[in-house]
Amino acid sequence: MLRVILSIVLLLAGSAVCRAGDAGKGEDIAIEHCRRCHVIPGQNNMGIGISPSFKAMVQSPAQDWRHKFEIFYALRPHPSFVIIREFRTTPEFPLGITPVIIAVDDLDHLMAYVDQLAQELRK
Repeated sequence: MLRVILSIVLLLAGSAVCRAGDAGKGEDIAIEHCRRCHVIPGQNNMGIGISPSFKAMVQSPAQDWRHKFEIFYALRPHPSFVIIREFRTTPEFPLGITPVIIAVDDLDHLMAYVDQLAQELRK
């Protein structure tokens, strides 16, 4: 329930104020935190098992691909190890998993990076 409330709060905060992220910072965040599971274009060639690559996700024909990026921290398996610093979420970490700790502003930077990727890859 707390994760659902957190998702709603963050989505409302993002829609109430037009916040611009920095795509360069978003790429750095993706490289630091996301590439351990996902393939990031131009950064790594392997992810974990069925974790989709960023390229596959932004090129998805699904209409909600961007929305899924916006709320990734609330979608499985991310709630098990992602902490949004300002909300002090405390997931129960599976054995051997290092937490991903990011700030709310990092979400804006990640979205700027994803939007940039989408422009480049969805041509």
